[in-house]
Amino acid sequence: MSWLPVILGVIIIFSLLVIAHELGHFLMARREGVRVLEFGIGFPPRIWSIKKGETRYSINLFPIGGFVRLFGEDDAQTGPRSFNSKGFWQKTRIVMAGVTVNFLIAYSIFTTLLIVGVPPIIQNLPSFGPVKPITETSAGLTVFSVSKNSAAQSAGIVEGDKLVTLDNINFQNSNDLRSYTKTRAGQEAIVVYQHGNTTQTKTIVLGKDENVGFLGLVAEPVQISKYSWWAAPIAAFVLMLELIVATLAVFGNLILGLFTQAKVSEGVAGPIGIVSLFSQIVRFGSTYIWLFIASISLSLAVINALPLPALDGGREFMMILRKIGVKISPERENLVHIIGFVALIGLMIIVSVSDIRKLF
Repeated sequence: MSWLPVILGVIIIFSLLVIAHELGHFLMARREGVRVLEFGIGFPPRIWSIKKGETRYSINLFPIGGFVRLFGEDDAQTGPRSFNSKGFWQKTRIVMAGVTVNFLIAYSIFTTLLIVGVPPIIQNLPSFGPVKPITETSAGLTVFSVSKNSAAQSAGIVEGDKLVTLDNINFQNSNDLRSYTKTRAGQEAIVVYQHGNTTQTKTIVLGKDENVGFLGLVAEPVQISKYSWWAAPIAAFVLMLELIVATLAVFGNLILGLFTQAKVSEGVAGPIGIVSLFSQIVRFGSTYIWLFIASISLSLAVINALPLPALDGGREFMMILRKIGVKISPERENLVHIIGFVALIGLMIIVSVSDIRKLF
């Protein structure tokens, strides 16, 4: 599988989610009457920009985020259209608008998928009272792995394909498939499988291992779970609460592992790990891709909402401290956010190194 489309796909997904996040800040700032100096995608140095009205729109070299620069946000400037001139709740709406947008994107996708149906990649779907999933079994066997130099690989079958028939037989489970192939070692067989939107028919020679025939793949029926139109929004909300708790636990384990064991915990993936994961997910179709997008959007919202320097939650935390009487100068707050930003970049580098080690 070519890595370039996968890498581009991950960059596009992250970029669109970041644009949506920053667009939330942008629109809310405009709504509250704050002057937006710059709407930037990526982090400087700037490689392209254009100024329209009072706002400069820019694309920057490092595609790892984005920003909205507001008049009076990082200094003591005041005025009718400055960030500093607004009240606490106006500032809160502006600062947390990006997080809200990412939550809404995730919620919309999860709700839609729970109506359409999701594969068993999500364990323990919400089930309480009348809110219960309805389970259906999809037609055919979905291929989850293919052995090297096997008959299945020679036919061009890859992970995510659907096995339709073998010798015109439609198998209901993997046990029936193995029972059929094991007595036909070295014999020809006609395999029909679905790859994407196309159906392929190939003649193959079954493998032989101690006179036991095999096709060389692991394929299982996939159970699809769905909710009624009225239950899906409730189930999606509960599911997101569970995922939020899980995300916080993973982030906590990451920090704890770095300080106590000087290593990145197994459940944590950085940019390289996410690319590797996406390369596997994309083979199983659009439902898996949308689940990936929703999960990333939710993770971005949760992490950004944490009260850490350089994040939206950190800025909100500083505003709360000022609200209760703690005196913090704009210069000191900027220094805290700069240190936090450097720490986050360092954390990303550490996790990326861990991703590389896991790959090899």
